Amino acid sequence: MRLDKFILKNLEGILQEWEDFAVDYLSDADGMNKHQLRDHLRDMLITIAADLARPQSAKDQSQKAKGQQASDGSDTAATTHGSERLAAGFSLNSTVSEFRALRASVTRLWIKKNAMQVNSETDLGDLVRFNEAIDQAITESVVGYSTEKEYDSRMYETILTSCPDLIFSFNLQGRFVYANKQLKDLFGLRMEQMAGKNYYDLNLPIAAELQGQIEQVIRSKESVSREAPYTPNAGKMLWHDYVFTPVFNKAGDVESVVCIGHDVTDRRASEHKNWTKANYDDLTGLPNRSFFTNRLEEYVKHSHRSGASIALLFIDLDYFKEINDRFGHEAGDSLLKQTAARIQSCVRESDTAARLGGDEFIVILKNLQNPGHVDIVAEKIRQRLVEPFDLGNHTIQISASIGVSLSPQDTTFANELINHADSAMYASKNKGRNQVTFYTRSDTSNGLRVDHSVAVKTNAT
Repeated sequence: MRLDKFILKNLEGILQEWEDFAVDYLSDADGMNKHQLRDHLRDMLITIAADLARPQSAKDQSQKAKGQQASDGSDTAATTHGSERLAAGFSLNSTVSEFRALRASVTRLWIKKNAMQVNSETDLGDLVRFNEAIDQAITESVVGYSTEKEYDSRMYETILTSCPDLIFSFNLQGRFVYANKQLKDLFGLRMEQMAGKNYYDLNLPIAAELQGQIEQVIRSKESVSREAPYTPNAGKMLWHDYVFTPVFNKAGDVESVVCIGHDVTDRRASEHKNWTKANYDDLTGLPNRSFFTNRLEEYVKHSHRSGASIALLFIDLDYFKEINDRFGHEAGDSLLKQTAARIQSCVRESDTAARLGGDEFIVILKNLQNPGHVDIVAEKIRQRLVEPFDLGNHTIQISASIGVSLSPQDTTFANELINHADSAMYASKNKGRNQVTFYTRSDTSNGLRVDHSVAVKTNAT
């Protein structure tokens, strides 16, 4: 029986043998149903049978032998097969193996049908032409596969390039394999300058942390996220929310790590702005009552555990209400801002100066090694606040009353420490203002909050 007629008559048997091969030997075919496995093979076999039935010129034979069969440029069943196998996740080797198996199936079944005898010149010619047709189908399938892969690569590269996020990948040694345009632009590097390098090679300040994230993903086989800063050359600090995700092979092992970094600089700036607004005084820039209270609680607990002393200085301006009433709120605000700056200049960076509200300020002196340090700082603040203040059209001179309480000497509770310093401050006012008073129990029992006469020195400018 001629091979072309044999193929058409035994299509189902050939397809069934092909299907058995695919199920047993092609791991890429796992989970595919019968229709998906056979999808384009029927059309290819019919095309091959039609080609075998046609007369072949010497020129056609020569071109086929060289793999140069003429094509009209249209998609064939084989090219479609190749592109769709790529979409299904087949490797190129698996795709080509399908044709090798098809060649073997048809040849084996045909020889068996012809009782093991394929001897005539026609039979041998059919076999040669059949093999050439299979070779041509392989070529067309590889072209379809490669064309689709190139298209996918261009499409994915376009997507990755147009995406504002940073997208990149690493091998199992934590070295860059791919980086999209956004990451390359951020680092100011080309891909060939990044490929094969790790974060240490790029001299990132947080290289150890980021490399640790990659190793954790590989080890745990789970995604890891974190926010990290980066400052480009001569640029502002940028923050990105990174998600490191493992890429698995078919065996379930991690074969690489992909990372997406989303710019969260604006969000962090907004959060910082809101946090600052909630914790800092708008007028003076000093910590507000909320921030101060939280920090004092922390310091008092530490003082109670460690035995290290802290001091609380409660500062109230003398005659501030009179300044506001006489010169207006703008002058009062200027006075408060200058007061805050002077107080801040008298304390260490490790200490905390805050504005409680109105003309009340408070200072925490922590980790006191020398008891005399409190007297020195309190007296320095008092002296700075009696120096003249320039309020624009006027120069004024006022003073401040200061009360001091200590922990753990006076109390180990934050709210009591504030109350004791407040009582000591009023004791200063009762003694005539412009002085420093340390808390004693008599301040709590005898301290009176009284009105004071105006005694503000002013000079018009």
